Amino acid sequence: MNKEAAGEDPSGEGRRVVILGGGFAGLTAARALEKSPVHVTVVDARNYYLFQPLLYQVATGDLHAEAVATPFRRILRKGSRHFILGTVTGVDPERKEVHLNDKTTLPYDRLLVALGSTTQFFGNDEITRNAWHLKGLAEAENLRSRVLFSLERSSRCPDPEERREWLTFTISGGGATGVECACGILELFRVLLPRDYPEIDPREVTVRILQGGESLIPEFPVPLREAARKRVEALGGQVSFGVKVENFDGRTIRFSSGDSLRARTLVWAAGVTAPALIRQFPGEKGEGGRIQVDNRLRIPEYPDIQVLGDLAQPPEGTHPQVAPFAIQSARHAVRTLLASWNLAPLPPPFVYRDPGSMVVLGRYNAVCHFPQWGVGWQGKSAWVLWLGLHLAKILGTRNRLLTLIDWGQDYLFRSAAMEILRPPQGPDPQDRPGG
Repeated sequence: MNKEAAGEDPSGEGRRVVILGGGFAGLTAARALEKSPVHVTVVDARNYYLFQPLLYQVATGDLHAEAVATPFRRILRKGSRHFILGTVTGVDPERKEVHLNDKTTLPYDRLLVALGSTTQFFGNDEITRNAWHLKGLAEAENLRSRVLFSLERSSRCPDPEERREWLTFTISGGGATGVECACGILELFRVLLPRDYPEIDPREVTVRILQGGESLIPEFPVPLREAARKRVEALGGQVSFGVKVENFDGRTIRFSSGDSLRARTLVWAAGVTAPALIRQFPGEKGEGGRIQVDNRLRIPEYPDIQVLGDLAQPPEGTHPQVAPFAIQSARHAVRTLLASWNLAPLPPPFVYRDPGSMVVLGRYNAVCHFPQWGVGWQGKSAWVLWLGLHLAKILGTRNRLLTLIDWGQDYLFRSAAMEILRPPQGPDPQDRPGG
């Protein structure tokens, strides 16, 4: 039934927009609706917005957690926007209701689904239990504690073989996350070992990227892929290509080739997928569990539901699950939503425009690629550009100041932000302090 025919106020007053997820896509949509005459509710399982591109720096000691997290209620103070802390358990598209884990039901007139993605473990339970990953703040802090704990254990381990296992740090996946994490760990060890762990010979430490393909950061041009590999190796890291991890029991990494590697730490950066909950959502599912949408990001059977960011698969094909796509899809969805209520002009069909990519390679080094201009380069100037853009995109003056302080201490005084060891929440109690 036509909503205006049913008696809805055409001005938009009283209309309810529910946004599921407060990441790049969800928060962009909420901010775009700030001055609109609609009631906006953002639902998220955590009470803060996380600036995920810098999450690896929390794990590698460059930033404190507070620098990359901003409370939603601080962000959503203006306008008719509200926040609910809760976990979505389902959606009833016929009744236009969202169900939460506390039995709360949220009615909506328009629903924006921006729940993001989760780490892809390819159904391997042992890797899920034993590997470390970087999809949330707790996971980043756990990895940071794991690195410190490994150094502590190895510093007093009399068994050379066990000591070697503790000092072997492996990263599965040679995309942006894997490369940035590896470079961050390598830079950390260059500072931390001579300063705080003189009993550990740096030559004993191994940091290795395990990449199933034949190059690092494969979305970049070949010269920049090679620049990334050379940079990892110049920092003392190793790169293994054509290697697929088949299993990890917490002490031994087994490869599909039948070979194995003894290591106590495996960081999993081998891809993402849709949360299991998305299987219950309406709409056809595509690659990686993404929801297939039309050229205005709507589920064809339910045009009052739009899908944003990582979960959206538009007709023109699969796009990278990165912040620019999330932001562009959110802005387009809001314009389409407002146009459906005659509150804004109808935009043209959604088309993603790739603004380019950056990968930081430790201190004073990065690679940048801007395909629309056919430009790409590596070095300090690329790092300065990366630094400035990321600082500008962090929300809030307080967070920017915290980031500047941490970066200043790290880059100028080589003082990492990791000092206190918290018990890492790993799978094996024997691998924790006091175990």
